[in-house]
Amino acid sequence: GNHVFLCDGKVMLGSDAPLFYVTNALLIVGMVLHFGIVLPHLMKHDPHYHSLEEEDATTNTAMDSDNDHRHFQTLHLLWTTHSATIIASLVASLLALLSLWKTATTDPGILPPVSSPLRPPPPPDSIPNGGPIPLGGPLGYRYCSTCNIHRPPRSKHCNSCNCCVSKFDHHCPWVGTCIGERN
Repeated sequence: GNHVFLCDGKVMLGSDAPLFYVTNALLIVGMVLHFGIVLPHLMKHDPHYHSLEEEDATTNTAMDSDNDHRHFQTLHLLWTTHSATIIASLVASLLALLSLWKTATTDPGILPPVSSPLRPPPPPDSIPNGGPIPLGGPLGYRYCSTCNIHRPPRSKHCNSCNCCVSKFDHHCPWVGTCIGERN
């Protein structure tokens, strides 16, 4: 197929590897904007945050350690700056990146092509050989002339990757590979 191999062949990406890198960049930019702009903006627009600023302005005294401690405790209770909000955002961001990489680097179920110039015989579990699965039709084995194989039911040839994929769903340019049986 048209796959890209990294790390001396240990990592296989699909045919749209450059767009996969763009997807990673978009996710990382979104995370930077979320943690650098959105969360601080939410904190500044929280009504409790403004009441704390007004409280500090009306006292007109230097904050002692008790006041400083109370101020931190109240800030800690705001949902926008609560540690659970930040941890949940961080976990969701890391899961998004991990899921993207796992899907992109997992074999989608590529069916190996046969390089013989002769058409292969029908599979052993097809109707001509006494099996239950028909040849042709939507629920039977179909012949792929590009890969020179009889594809199992629900398998398709991906023109982007130039290979047959078992239980093919679609070719996803954002992930850079096919979505099939194994990913």
